[in-house]
Amino acid sequence: MADINRIIALIDEYLESTRQDYAEANEISMYLDKNGALRHAGNGLPFRKLLRAGKIPNAEQPAGKGTSWYIRHSGSSSKPMVSLATRKAQTVAPEVYSLANQTAGLTPVSDSESEILILGTLPGKVSLQTQQYYANRGNQFWSIIASLFNDVLPASYEDRLFLLKKHRIALWDVLNSAKRDSSLDSEIENPIANDILDFVLEHPKLRIIGLNGGKASDYFKTYVDSHRLPTRIQVITLPSTSASNTHLNMKAKINLWKSILK
Repeated sequence: MADINRIIALIDEYLESTRQDYAEANEISMYLDKNGALRHAGNGLPFRKLLRAGKIPNAEQPAGKGTSWYIRHSGSSSKPMVSLATRKAQTVAPEVYSLANQTAGLTPVSDSESEILILGTLPGKVSLQTQQYYANRGNQFWSIIASLFNDVLPASYEDRLFLLKKHRIALWDVLNSAKRDSSLDSEIENPIANDILDFVLEHPKLRIIGLNGGKASDYFKTYVDSHRLPTRIQVITLPSTSASNTHLNMKAKINLWKSILK
């Protein structure tokens, strides 16, 4: 059983010795392992479990659930860490960054049997309004998924989610939130990434991460350290299912998705 008091003391020691106001979960986990307090297994999964259980003081996910953890000294003030995600992962200055004008994405669709994770960039306006993935009728995602497995395209969203579950497919996005007035990925500003690594660690049967389009691939490469992913995971870039991707027709997209995913 982990000695929580010792772990907290070591976190404070690390922050004091490095003169940092805060640290990411992964660097803390490695320091705990180095000092024999907690094993750095599964890319820091034991420490993440303590964080999720609320055992570590002054530990937050400034950008919301599912994003990266940041930990401060146990004796520091409780002022919200709104700018930490910005300083660690964003390209904008903390003094001009605000969560107030951010567009937040959707929660992941998955279960313990998920083997394939499809990551988009950030849901468009129609998806956010309906709280449904790929809700824009011009997006070809659902038609492609149905064609891959020779299924009839379900009419209802609930049945479409069941189709994903049947084929062990999970859905999420690389970005947790961003400033974006339209549905175009090219207009994204102030992006905040989801904690994809943590998601993978919580889904041990995952074997493929499929990135839906070039922008999703670019953000994934920017914010996710692929070297920290389990060796079983294959990361692949798929042709975008967006109607704005006119480089390939529907048949070509289906063939490429099929050749990569099946």
